[in-house]
Amino acid sequence: MKARPDCVLCLFKQALNTVRFVTSDPRVHERVLRRVAAETSRQRLSQTPTALSQHVYRIVSEVTGVKDPYRKQKDETNRIALRLLPTLRRKVRRARDPLDAALHVAVAGNIIDLGIGQKFDIETDIHRLMRQPFAVSVIRAFQKELRSGRRLLYLGDNAGEIVFDTLLVEVLLARGVHVTYVVKSGPIINDATLADAKTAGMTRLVRVIETGSNDIGIQWKNTSGEFRKSFMSADVIVAKGHGNFETCDDRPENLYFLLKAKCDVVAAALGVKTGDLVFARGKR
Repeated sequence: MKARPDCVLCLFKQALNTVRFVTSDPRVHERVLRRVAAETSRQRLSQTPTALSQHVYRIVSEVTGVKDPYRKQKDETNRIALRLLPTLRRKVRRARDPLDAALHVAVAGNIIDLGIGQKFDIETDIHRLMRQPFAVSVIRAFQKELRSGRRLLYLGDNAGEIVFDTLLVEVLLARGVHVTYVVKSGPIINDATLADAKTAGMTRLVRVIETGSNDIGIQWKNTSGEFRKSFMSADVIVAKGHGNFETCDDRPENLYFLLKAKCDVVAAALGVKTGDLVFARGKR
């Protein structure tokens, strides 16, 4: 999808929110915002929102000298999610439809998005969102994909959220599906990396690979050969979150998008309301 004028305003919100995680010094905040303004003036709206915002996080790191501004918060969300995991696993196993329950746990975890600065309470929101129906759901079509021996590529999103993804992966494995999980090759916002995959226990479940970059979503030209081969050869691809939707919505592969619509621009692209839960199929 292409960026819209609303996305420009969001860039400054992301910049200020991120630098405030690093320092309370208003002089540093101003330096970041001025550099973001200068860089943004050279950007084009014909690119994806994720590509448009990539420079925001580079500038924050350059100005503050902090490579991973959200590391502390990523660790904390992983700890909270791991504490909740046994209770949620029991709910999935006891559910009338374990696949639907696991999808709800996974999409509920998509609230853990620190870059846009929305407030959330993981424990309260997870249980609330598990009861919220999908505004769009293609679960019946997805069920037909889950035949034994099929290759599924799972594009992960955030730290903490990756812990909840393990429950959906367990359901997929129980159906005989071969799952490969994808994380980022370096820190960007609070996206999951290999370290988070190990903490979450994902590496004990399935093969975990990296995208080859620390881009938001998937910037195809920067991906590794291993990732491209896995993407192109997958029978099914599950893409979590805004970034993966924004960068993969026009791909021809067999994609399923799982996310909470957290802004008006993405909600409009999906034909839903902001706050809705979405399990949608790509344009194939």
